[in-house]
Amino acid sequence: MSMLACRTALVAALMSLLVACGSSDPAAVDEGSEVALAKCGPGSQPETGVQGQVPLADRQSGRNLQGYRCNLELVGQYQGAGASVVSPSSGTCAYLSTSGVLLDPLQALAPDPGVLVVDASDPAQPLRATNLAGPSMLIGTWESLKVNEPRKLLGGVAVGALTGAAFFDVYDIADCAHPVHLNALGGTGLELPNNLLGHEGNWAPDGLTYWATGLIGGSITAIDVAGPGRPKIVYTGLQGFPANHGAEFSADGKTMYLATCFPGGVAILDVSDVQERKAVPQIRQLGSVTWNPFSCGQHAIPVTWQGRPYLIAPDEFDSEGIHIIDITDPSRPAVVRQIQLQIQFKENAALRTADTAGDGLFGYESHYCAVDRAADPTALACGYFQSGVRVFDIRDPRRVREIAYYNPPAQTGKGLALQHSLHAWIGGLLPPISDLYTSDSGVSVGTLSIDARYVGAFVGSLPQLLANVGSGPLSGNLGADWCSSPPRFVGDRLWVTCMDNGFMVLQFSNGVFPIH
Repeated sequence: MSMLACRTALVAALMSLLVACGSSDPAAVDEGSEVALAKCGPGSQPETGVQGQVPLADRQSGRNLQGYRCNLELVGQYQGAGASVVSPSSGTCAYLSTSGVLLDPLQALAPDPGVLVVDASDPAQPLRATNLAGPSMLIGTWESLKVNEPRKLLGGVAVGALTGAAFFDVYDIADCAHPVHLNALGGTGLELPNNLLGHEGNWAPDGLTYWATGLIGGSITAIDVAGPGRPKIVYTGLQGFPANHGAEFSADGKTMYLATCFPGGVAILDVSDVQERKAVPQIRQLGSVTWNPFSCGQHAIPVTWQGRPYLIAPDEFDSEGIHIIDITDPSRPAVVRQIQLQIQFKENAALRTADTAGDGLFGYESHYCAVDRAADPTALACGYFQSGVRVFDIRDPRRVREIAYYNPPAQTGKGLALQHSLHAWIGGLLPPISDLYTSDSGVSVGTLSIDARYVGAFVGSLPQLLANVGSGPLSGNLGADWCSSPPRFVGDRLWVTCMDNGFMVLQFSNGVFPIH
């Protein structure tokens, strides 16, 4: 069974369970979810539909091939063969993940398999530097490829099709364009197994522990990386049942903010036993919050405004968008703001269905976000499926406004050339299941009506899918890119990676950032 088929089956099973069992009451939202529209200055090429939308008319006419931009300009790009789900950057380099040899065995025959290293020391002309071919990098790292800046380490676990096992690769990226595989055996690319299940992953802030989350069942594993050449498992267990996702941490590494799926939410966990390397470590839940039984939290960034602690938590399903959560009392976290693009509003469900039919699993969904700074952040940049990269003014978390966006040109007809893009290869083929039309924090409709609408939309898109065979039978129509990687603020620029367009350096324009 393919990765996407597995995920579809998992979602269906969990939905049935949750409809029967219910979930906790959604947290109250103090403000509406709408954000003020960006004011696009000279040089912009604004969207033609509602906020965040690539309209069906544009996809049919070819207008989407020009892309959409507002107060952001392209400086340089390395597209290559595209990228997979999470591709981070560090220093003057970017690391482009791939869908891996399990999903696309032809990648094993490529001259540069695995993760591609892009040298962007000249931001206007990023160049391929080398490739990383450790076991995890070859199999595919999904959402686990992450950088620890203090120790200049790059790590990721073997995932492949949704959830994988066994391997964890560690690279020294002090020379970011020429990483060194630290846990390879005897100068080979081989490794000893150092993980149980993996789908997502992240480093503790000090870089001494890497945490792998396995999604299914809430599997979680802590890997000691004090000696990066000899990583070892120091904890494994279950947290965030029935499905966990991304993990972020307090500055001391003792508190984990674990995103959860079905229901979408965040669990706050005391992981101090692991951080302190106690002999028999235990993880204790301090509190949790959920908002939608059918959605899937992606990760939860810890920030503070005027000394008060919050989380910024994007959700990758059900048009939930982003939630801002007050964690002053970690035993009672509370959602105080929801951020939705106009296309994510419930009343625009029919538009979403029409626009995204034939373009894969994900509709207009948020994925990974980043802030310009953790204390009193002024700007939030988020990558979206279908809606590009969006930047928000968040100086006042209850009065958020958009200041810029960049939705790169659609790569329609180029599926065969984008072998590393999960969107272009397999990911864009199946019908969307991420948007279940319940995007008002917990109010849902009947499962049968949801299924009927999505099956109908998929059947209706089959002729178009078959017509695209010449451009890549596994790619769908590629009507809008999937910008699923975390953006990074670099001075007055954003470094981003989208699946089809690859790595891009973007420049803020019209004085919108830095925010004064």
